[in-house]
Amino acid sequence: MRRLLVASAVFLAACQSAPLRPDAPTPGSRLEKCGRVLGLGEGDAWDAGMVESPTVWYDAAARRYGMLYVGYGRKPGTTGYGYAKVTAPHLGLAWSADGRTWTKDPRNPVFRGDVTGATGPFLMREGGLYHLFYISTTEAGYEKGTKTIGHATSTNLVDWTPDPLNPMVAPSGDGWRNEAAWRPMIVRDGERYVMFFNASGVIGGHHEEFIGLATSTDLRHWTVDDARSPLLGGTPTPGTWDAMGRAGDPSVYRVGDRWYMAYYSWDRTHAQDGLAWTTAEAFPYGWRPYAGNPILRVGPPGTIDAEHAHKPTVFRHDGKHFHFYTAVDTAQVRTIALAMDGGCR
Repeated sequence: MRRLLVASAVFLAACQSAPLRPDAPTPGSRLEKCGRVLGLGEGDAWDAGMVESPTVWYDAAARRYGMLYVGYGRKPGTTGYGYAKVTAPHLGLAWSADGRTWTKDPRNPVFRGDVTGATGPFLMREGGLYHLFYISTTEAGYEKGTKTIGHATSTNLVDWTPDPLNPMVAPSGDGWRNEAAWRPMIVRDGERYVMFFNASGVIGGHHEEFIGLATSTDLRHWTVDDARSPLLGGTPTPGTWDAMGRAGDPSVYRVGDRWYMAYYSWDRTHAQDGLAWTTAEAFPYGWRPYAGNPILRVGPPGTIDAEHAHKPTVFRHDGKHFHFYTAVDTAQVRTIALAMDGGCR
Protein backbone atom coordinates (compact mmCIF):
# COMPACT_ATOMS: atom_id res chain seq x y z
CA MET A 1 0.00 0.00 0.00
CA ARG A 2 2.88 2.39 0.76
CA ARG A 3 4.13 1.96 -2.83
CA LEU A 4 0.66 2.83 -4.17
CA LEU A 5 0.43 5.92 -1.97
CA VAL A 6 3.82 7.17 -3.16
CA ALA A 7 2.91 6.46 -6.78
CA SER A 8 -0.35 8.33 -6.31
CA ALA A 9 1.41 11.39 -4.90
CA VAL A 10 3.94 11.47 -7.74
CA PHE A 11 1.23 10.91 -10.34
CA LEU A 12 -1.02 13.70 -9.06
CA ALA A 13 1.91 16.10 -8.74
CA ALA A 14 2.95 15.42 -12.33
CA CYS A 15 -0.57 16.00 -13.60
CA GLN A 16 -0.73 19.39 -11.87
CA SER A 17 2.65 20.78 -12.96
CA ALA A 18 3.25 23.58 -15.46
CA PRO A 19 -0.28 23.99 -16.87
CA LEU A 20 -0.68 25.80 -20.18
CA ARG A 21 -2.25 29.21 -19.58
CA PRO A 22 -5.79 29.87 -20.89
CA ASP A 23 -4.50 32.85 -22.88
CA ALA A 24 -1.84 30.78 -24.68
CA PRO A 25 -2.60 29.64 -28.26
CA THR A 26 -4.15 26.23 -27.65
CA PRO A 27 -5.84 24.51 -30.61
CA GLY A 28 -9.15 23.03 -29.55
CA SER A 29 -9.65 25.18 -26.46
CA ARG A 30 -12.09 27.79 -27.80
CA LEU A 31 -15.11 25.71 -28.70
CA GLU A 32 -18.47 26.88 -29.99
CA LYS A 33 -21.35 24.44 -29.65
CA CYS A 34 -23.04 23.60 -32.95
CA GLY A 35 -25.84 21.41 -31.61
CA ARG A 36 -26.93 17.81 -32.02
CA VAL A 37 -25.65 15.98 -35.10
CA LEU A 38 -26.94 12.43 -34.52
CA GLY A 39 -30.10 11.53 -32.65
CA LEU A 40 -31.93 8.44 -31.48
CA GLY A 41 -33.47 5.89 -33.78
CA GLU A 42 -37.25 5.83 -33.96
CA GLY A 43 -39.64 3.31 -32.45
CA ASP A 44 -37.96 -0.02 -31.74
CA ALA A 45 -34.85 0.72 -33.81
CA TRP A 46 -31.55 -0.83 -32.71
CA ASP A 47 -30.35 2.65 -31.60
CA ALA A 48 -33.59 4.01 -30.09
CA GLY A 49 -32.30 3.88 -26.52
CA MET A 50 -29.01 5.84 -26.72
CA VAL A 51 -26.41 6.99 -29.22
CA GLU A 52 -22.92 8.11 -28.22
CA SER A 53 -19.11 7.93 -28.61
CA PRO A 54 -18.38 8.28 -32.35
CA THR A 55 -15.14 7.79 -34.23
CA VAL A 56 -14.82 10.01 -37.33
CA TRP A 57 -12.68 10.03 -40.49
CA TYR A 58 -12.61 11.59 -43.96
CA ASP A 59 -12.88 9.45 -47.10
CA ALA A 60 -10.98 11.44 -49.75
CA ALA A 61 -12.04 9.14 -52.59
CA ALA A 62 -15.75 9.49 -51.78
CA ARG A 63 -15.36 13.11 -50.62
CA ARG A 64 -17.35 12.56 -47.47
CA TYR A 65 -16.95 12.12 -43.73
CA GLY A 66 -17.64 8.79 -42.09
CA MET A 67 -18.70 7.99 -38.54
CA LEU A 68 -18.91 4.78 -36.54
CA TYR A 69 -21.09 5.36 -33.49
CA VAL A 70 -22.51 3.42 -30.57
CA GLY A 71 -26.20 2.64 -30.40
CA TYR A 72 -28.33 0.97 -27.74
CA GLY A 73 -31.85 -0.34 -28.20
CA ARG A 74 -34.66 -0.02 -25.70
CA LYS A 75 -35.53 -2.87 -23.37
CA PRO A 76 -39.04 -4.17 -24.16
CA GLY A 77 -41.74 -2.68 -21.98
CA THR A 78 -39.68 0.29 -20.77
CA THR A 79 -40.45 3.97 -21.14
CA GLY A 80 -38.22 6.98 -20.83
CA TYR A 81 -34.46 6.88 -20.92
CA GLY A 82 -31.59 5.79 -18.72
CA TYR A 83 -28.87 3.25 -18.07
CA ALA A 84 -31.25 0.53 -16.84
CA LYS A 85 -33.50 0.74 -19.91
CA VAL A 86 -31.16 -0.20 -22.75
CA THR A 87 -29.99 -3.38 -24.46
CA ALA A 88 -26.44 -4.36 -25.45
CA PRO A 89 -24.40 -1.80 -27.47
CA HIS A 90 -23.70 -2.21 -31.19
CA LEU A 91 -21.98 -0.03 -33.78
CA GLY A 92 -23.52 1.78 -36.73
CA LEU A 93 -22.34 3.90 -39.65
CA ALA A 94 -23.28 7.45 -40.63
CA TRP A 95 -22.14 9.71 -43.50
CA SER A 96 -21.79 13.45 -44.03
CA ALA A 97 -20.69 15.86 -46.74
CA ASP A 98 -19.62 18.58 -44.30
CA GLY A 99 -19.07 16.91 -40.91
CA ARG A 100 -22.19 18.55 -39.45
CA THR A 101 -25.22 17.01 -41.17
CA TRP A 102 -25.23 13.22 -40.89
CA THR A 103 -27.28 10.41 -42.44
CA LYS A 104 -27.41 6.94 -40.90
CA ASP A 105 -26.51 3.96 -43.08
CA PRO A 106 -29.50 1.67 -43.80
CA ARG A 107 -27.29 -1.41 -43.21
CA ASN A 108 -26.92 -0.62 -39.52
CA PRO A 109 -25.86 -2.00 -37.16
CA VAL A 110 -22.65 -3.06 -38.87
CA PHE A 111 -20.85 -4.56 -35.85
CA ARG A 112 -22.40 -6.31 -32.87
CA GLY A 113 -19.20 -7.24 -31.06
CA ASP A 114 -17.48 -10.55 -30.51
CA VAL A 115 -19.02 -11.37 -27.12
CA THR A 116 -22.20 -9.52 -26.10
CA GLY A 117 -21.68 -5.98 -27.39
CA ALA A 118 -19.24 -3.34 -28.56
CA THR A 119 -18.88 0.30 -27.55
CA GLY A 120 -16.22 3.04 -27.47
CA PRO A 121 -14.93 2.55 -31.06
CA PHE A 122 -11.77 3.84 -32.70
CA LEU A 123 -11.13 3.32 -36.43
CA MET A 124 -7.96 3.54 -38.50
CA ARG A 125 -6.89 2.27 -41.92
CA GLU A 126 -3.55 0.55 -42.46
CA GLY A 127 -2.35 -1.76 -45.22
CA GLY A 128 -5.64 -1.68 -47.11
CA LEU A 129 -7.62 -2.79 -44.04
CA TYR A 130 -9.90 -0.95 -41.67
CA HIS A 131 -8.84 -1.66 -38.10
CA LEU A 132 -11.55 -1.26 -35.48
CA PHE A 133 -10.64 -1.10 -31.80
CA TYR A 134 -13.47 -1.10 -29.30
CA ILE A 135 -14.62 -1.87 -25.78
CA SER A 136 -15.92 -5.43 -25.67
CA THR A 137 -18.70 -6.04 -23.11
CA THR A 138 -19.89 -9.37 -21.74
CA GLU A 139 -23.39 -8.50 -20.52
CA ALA A 140 -26.38 -6.68 -21.98
CA GLY A 141 -27.07 -3.16 -20.72
CA TYR A 142 -25.04 0.03 -20.47
CA GLU A 143 -21.33 -0.89 -20.26
CA LYS A 144 -22.10 -4.07 -18.32
CA GLY A 145 -19.92 -7.04 -17.50
CA THR A 146 -16.19 -7.37 -18.06
CA LYS A 147 -14.71 -4.60 -20.21
CA THR A 148 -11.72 -5.36 -22.44
CA ILE A 149 -10.31 -3.82 -25.62
CA GLY A 150 -11.00 -5.78 -28.80
CA HIS A 151 -9.82 -5.59 -32.41
CA ALA A 152 -11.57 -6.43 -35.69
CA THR A 153 -10.75 -5.86 -39.36
CA SER A 154 -12.76 -5.18 -42.50
CA THR A 155 -12.33 -4.19 -46.14
CA ASN A 156 -15.76 -2.54 -46.47
CA LEU A 157 -16.77 -1.27 -42.98
CA VAL A 158 -19.70 -3.70 -42.92
CA ASP A 159 -18.25 -7.21 -42.77
CA TRP A 160 -15.98 -7.49 -39.74
CA THR A 161 -13.64 -10.24 -38.56
CA PRO A 162 -12.83 -10.16 -34.83
CA ASP A 163 -9.17 -10.83 -34.05
CA PRO A 164 -8.56 -14.36 -32.68
CA LEU A 165 -6.02 -12.79 -30.31
CA ASN A 166 -8.71 -10.76 -28.54
CA PRO A 167 -8.64 -9.18 -26.06
CA MET A 168 -5.89 -6.77 -27.02
CA VAL A 169 -5.87 -5.21 -23.52
CA ALA A 170 -7.58 -6.60 -20.42
CA PRO A 171 -7.76 -5.76 -16.71
CA SER A 172 -4.66 -6.87 -14.85
CA GLY A 173 -2.83 -6.58 -11.56
CA ASP A 174 -4.01 -4.74 -8.46
CA GLY A 175 -3.36 -1.16 -9.53
CA TRP A 176 -4.59 1.40 -12.07
CA ARG A 177 -6.23 -1.13 -14.47
CA ASN A 178 -7.36 -3.95 -12.23
CA GLU A 179 -11.08 -3.51 -12.96
CA ALA A 180 -11.71 -2.62 -16.63
CA ALA A 181 -10.08 -1.43 -19.86
CA TRP A 182 -12.03 1.32 -21.61
CA ARG A 183 -11.95 3.42 -24.76
CA PRO A 184 -8.85 3.16 -27.00
CA MET A 185 -7.33 5.77 -29.30
CA ILE A 186 -4.25 4.99 -31.44
CA VAL A 187 -1.59 7.12 -33.13
CA ARG A 188 1.43 6.05 -35.15
CA ASP A 189 4.76 7.11 -33.68
CA GLY A 190 7.57 6.18 -36.03
CA GLU A 191 7.78 2.39 -36.31
CA ARG A 192 5.37 1.75 -33.47
CA TYR A 193 1.75 2.39 -32.58
CA VAL A 194 0.72 4.00 -29.31
CA MET A 195 -2.66 3.17 -27.84
CA PHE A 196 -4.01 5.60 -25.27
CA PHE A 197 -6.87 4.20 -23.23
CA ASN A 198 -8.59 4.71 -19.91
CA ALA A 199 -8.82 1.97 -17.33
CA SER A 200 -10.63 1.49 -14.05
CA GLY A 201 -8.51 0.70 -11.05
CA VAL A 202 -7.08 1.96 -7.81
CA ILE A 203 -4.18 4.23 -6.87
CA GLY A 204 -3.49 4.90 -3.21
CA GLY A 205 -6.92 3.59 -2.26
CA HIS A 206 -8.66 5.87 -4.77
CA HIS A 207 -10.88 3.94 -7.21
CA GLU A 208 -11.42 5.72 -10.52
CA GLU A 209 -10.59 5.80 -14.23
CA PHE A 210 -7.13 6.89 -15.39
CA ILE A 211 -5.50 7.23 -18.81
CA GLY A 212 -2.48 5.10 -19.69
CA LEU A 213 -0.88 3.60 -22.77
CA ALA A 214 0.18 0.46 -24.59
CA THR A 215 2.47 0.03 -27.61
CA SER A 216 2.60 -2.32 -30.61
CA THR A 217 4.49 -2.79 -33.86
CA ASP A 218 1.73 -4.73 -35.68
CA LEU A 219 -1.62 -3.55 -34.17
CA ARG A 220 -2.20 -7.05 -32.78
CA HIS A 221 0.33 -7.61 -30.00
CA TRP A 222 0.17 -4.90 -27.35
CA THR A 223 2.37 -4.20 -24.35
CA VAL A 224 0.84 -2.05 -21.62
CA ASP A 225 3.30 0.35 -20.02
CA ASP A 226 2.22 -0.25 -16.44
CA ALA A 227 5.50 1.15 -15.13
CA ARG A 228 4.77 4.65 -16.50
CA SER A 229 0.99 4.55 -16.50
CA PRO A 230 -1.29 6.16 -15.63
CA LEU A 231 -0.40 9.25 -17.61
CA LEU A 232 -3.33 11.42 -16.60
CA GLY A 233 -6.05 11.63 -13.98
CA GLY A 234 -8.25 14.23 -12.34
CA THR A 235 -7.05 16.65 -9.66
CA PRO A 236 -8.83 15.48 -7.40
CA THR A 237 -9.73 18.65 -5.47
CA PRO A 238 -13.22 19.25 -4.00
CA GLY A 239 -15.18 21.84 -5.97
CA THR A 240 -13.21 21.44 -9.20
CA TRP A 241 -14.51 20.15 -12.53
CA ASP A 242 -12.40 16.97 -12.15
CA ALA A 243 -12.95 16.48 -8.43
CA MET A 244 -13.51 12.72 -8.75
CA GLY A 245 -10.00 12.22 -10.10
CA ARG A 246 -11.23 10.72 -13.37
CA ALA A 247 -9.68 11.01 -16.83
CA GLY A 248 -11.41 9.12 -19.62
CA ASP A 249 -11.89 8.74 -23.38
CA PRO A 250 -8.59 10.20 -24.65
CA SER A 251 -8.59 11.80 -28.12
CA VAL A 252 -5.09 12.80 -29.23
CA TYR A 253 -3.93 15.16 -32.00
CA ARG A 254 -0.78 17.05 -32.94
CA VAL A 255 -0.40 20.70 -33.94
CA GLY A 256 3.14 21.91 -34.59
CA ASP A 257 5.56 20.80 -31.90
CA ARG A 258 2.87 19.99 -29.35
CA TRP A 259 0.53 17.08 -28.80
CA TYR A 260 -2.90 17.63 -27.29
CA MET A 261 -5.30 15.24 -25.61
CA ALA A 262 -8.99 15.92 -25.16
CA TYR A 263 -10.52 13.87 -22.35
CA TYR A 264 -13.38 14.03 -19.89
CA SER A 265 -13.73 14.14 -16.13
CA TRP A 266 -16.56 14.64 -13.67
CA ASP A 267 -17.39 16.05 -10.26
CA ARG A 268 -20.15 13.56 -9.29
CA THR A 269 -22.77 15.82 -10.88
CA HIS A 270 -21.58 16.81 -14.36
CA ALA A 271 -19.12 15.24 -16.79
CA GLN A 272 -17.28 17.74 -19.01
CA ASP A 273 -14.35 17.78 -21.44
CA GLY A 274 -10.87 19.13 -20.83
CA LEU A 275 -7.47 19.27 -22.52
CA ALA A 276 -3.95 18.15 -21.68
CA TRP A 277 -0.75 18.74 -23.64
CA THR A 278 2.82 17.56 -24.03
CA THR A 279 5.80 18.34 -26.23
CA ALA A 280 6.94 16.38 -29.28
CA GLU A 281 10.13 15.53 -27.41
CA ALA A 282 8.30 14.09 -24.39
CA PHE A 283 5.54 12.31 -26.32
CA PRO A 284 3.85 9.95 -25.49
CA TYR A 285 4.58 10.97 -21.89
CA GLY A 286 4.69 14.25 -20.01
CA TRP A 287 0.98 15.17 -20.16
CA ARG A 288 -0.09 18.33 -18.34
CA PRO A 289 -3.59 19.73 -17.90
CA TYR A 290 -4.64 22.93 -19.64
CA ALA A 291 -5.23 25.69 -17.08
CA GLY A 292 -8.48 26.76 -18.78
CA ASN A 293 -10.24 23.42 -18.23
CA PRO A 294 -12.94 22.46 -18.78
CA ILE A 295 -12.98 23.50 -22.44
CA LEU A 296 -16.50 22.13 -22.93
CA ARG A 297 -19.06 22.81 -20.23
CA VAL A 298 -22.58 21.57 -19.68
CA GLY A 299 -25.37 23.73 -21.08
CA PRO A 300 -28.12 25.59 -19.19
CA PRO A 301 -31.28 23.79 -18.01
CA GLY A 302 -33.41 22.53 -20.87
CA THR A 303 -30.55 22.05 -23.35
CA ILE A 304 -29.34 18.77 -24.88
CA ASP A 305 -26.20 18.72 -22.69
CA ALA A 306 -27.48 20.13 -19.42
CA GLU A 307 -26.41 16.97 -17.55
CA HIS A 308 -23.18 15.95 -19.32
CA ALA A 309 -21.04 17.31 -22.18
CA HIS A 310 -18.34 14.66 -22.40
CA LYS A 311 -16.60 11.73 -24.11
CA PRO A 312 -14.71 13.75 -26.75
CA THR A 313 -13.74 12.70 -30.26
CA VAL A 314 -11.52 15.29 -31.96
CA PHE A 315 -11.10 15.21 -35.73
CA ARG A 316 -9.14 17.84 -37.65
CA HIS A 317 -9.53 18.15 -41.43
CA ASP A 318 -9.20 20.88 -44.05
CA GLY A 319 -8.42 23.55 -41.46
CA LYS A 320 -11.44 22.66 -39.31
CA HIS A 321 -11.40 21.40 -35.75
CA PHE A 322 -14.35 19.12 -34.97
CA HIS A 323 -15.01 18.21 -31.35
CA PHE A 324 -17.74 15.56 -31.25
CA TYR A 325 -19.10 14.65 -27.85
CA THR A 326 -21.85 12.78 -26.04
CA ALA A 327 -24.59 15.15 -24.91
CA VAL A 328 -26.89 14.09 -22.06
CA ASP A 329 -29.91 16.11 -20.97
CA THR A 330 -31.64 16.01 -17.59
CA ALA A 331 -34.09 13.35 -18.86
CA GLN A 332 -31.06 11.10 -19.62
CA VAL A 333 -31.49 11.37 -23.39
CA ARG A 334 -28.02 10.57 -24.73
CA THR A 335 -27.14 11.80 -28.26
CA ILE A 336 -24.12 12.96 -30.27
CA ALA A 337 -23.35 16.67 -30.52
CA LEU A 338 -20.65 18.81 -32.12
CA ALA A 339 -18.56 21.78 -31.05
CA MET A 340 -15.98 23.47 -33.28
CA ASP A 341 -12.88 25.52 -32.53
CA GLY A 342 -13.24 28.82 -34.37
CA GLY A 343 -16.99 28.71 -34.78
CA CYS A 344 -19.63 26.57 -36.48
CA ARG A 345 -19.68 28.31 -39.86
